[in-house]
Amino acid sequence: MRLSEIATVSDSVENDKVAAWYNSKGTSTRAIVMAIERQPGTNTIEVVDRIRAQIPAFRIQLPGAVDLHVLFDRSQTIRESMADVKFTLLLTIALVILVIFLFLRKLSATIIPALALPISLIGTFAAMYAFGFSINNITLMALTLSVGFVVDDAIVMLENIVRHMEQGESPRAASLRGAREIGFTIVSMTVSLVAVFIPVLFMAGMLGRMLHEFAVTITVAILISGIVSLTLTPMLCSRFLRSPKAERHGRLYEMMEGFFNGWLHLYENSLSWVLNHRRATLLFTVISTFFAVWLFTRMPLGLLPSDDIGAIRGMSEGAQGVSFEEMKR
Repeated sequence: MRLSEIATVSDSVENDKVAAWYNSKGTSTRAIVMAIERQPGTNTIEVVDRIRAQIPAFRIQLPGAVDLHVLFDRSQTIRESMADVKFTLLLTIALVILVIFLFLRKLSATIIPALALPISLIGTFAAMYAFGFSINNITLMALTLSVGFVVDDAIVMLENIVRHMEQGESPRAASLRGAREIGFTIVSMTVSLVAVFIPVLFMAGMLGRMLHEFAVTITVAILISGIVSLTLTPMLCSRFLRSPKAERHGRLYEMMEGFFNGWLHLYENSLSWVLNHRRATLLFTVISTFFAVWLFTRMPLGLLPSDDIGAIRGMSEGAQGVSFEEMKR
């Protein structure tokens, strides 16, 4: 009876047709790639920091002919993105305060609505901590967008109180009357803004899960700003505002006053033209609406915008039947 060889048995890994190389200092050497993936719900930056803290101990235990290198670090793009969003948030706060100062032209009147910003943000951070949210791109984007919302109520309250002071009332009496008159308006403004984000809050699917923290964060910021505008803003107005009759203005104030009066006159003329040409205005509105709908149908659709993660990946495919050794070569 003749025996024939039917197989070759070897003590090795399950798949020996996998190889890797690492290019270090211009030379390509064989390598073993170990990918570390975080568990759902864990923080990428925290995981990376803990791994990097263990790398020196791993290098000590390795033989001298073996080097340990980091091939790809996903936390780098996350850190850069977080830094960009933080800078945008600070720049937004500075621009909002600057715009308030340019229009109010009073330091005390600027500080009052500006204080609504840090207080609303601090309250929002407390709510985020209570809900178990983290500081990420989504929540920071919500805070950046809410910066413009949180000062609106305070400015409306401030302007109404100043209007009563210009009519001769004391700061305390003007604050009480102004807050009583405008309180319901601020409540309706706050509720209407919150209602915009309710559909996002209850959105289902992957996108809804992604935007859940965004909707909650911006909703909490708007609610806190409404409370601040109804309580802190009138109190500050009664303490720090002075009667407009007792104030003296310089040349810069008068120059800016003339500039604003010019824009007000331009607005009056444009409003009068619109009211005198109602049919043309209505026709232009209808045409603009249809044009916007047409543009919406023509624009490309996508789930998320393209993201730059700082890496380029290339894939090559060999001919059918090519050997593993030939692919290595």
